[in-house]
Amino acid sequence: MGFFKKLFGKKSGGGEDDKWNAMWARWEEGGIPSPYNELLTYDDEMQSGGHLQFFLNRTLRHENIFAVMAALREVLPAGHADNVAQAYRQFCMLDIDTERDGDIMQALDDDPLAVFDAWYSQHEEELLDVLEAYANSL
Repeated sequence: MGFFKKLFGKKSGGGEDDKWNAMWARWEEGGIPSPYNELLTYDDEMQSGGHLQFFLNRTLRHENIFAVMAALREVLPAGHADNVAQAYRQFCMLDIDTERDGDIMQALDDDPLAVFDAWYSQHEEELLDVLEAYANSL
């Protein structure tokens, strides 16, 4: 969903705002190719609930997570790529049974990936620059 979309909803004003809105609309329709599809999914899930939300995403769990992580590494700024990789390693060590709602709810309450979410928030502007550049290229 992105920082600006999250705070302000749909941008208005033409030009770059139209491109930004069009990018998100295309993503929602499934029209964004890899690796930007994965990047937009990552950003959307981060805005919704952080790394834990991203890794618990039911659709994502049915995809090849290694392919998703490789796609993210292609487009994420270096620090972000390292952060999501570390978050994923920590997530794997949690050993959450994703078929048990109780395990998921407990993990959400404990927020074991908060440190990675905090890093993301502190460096979000770098990611937004990548998203804006992509939106402007469409």
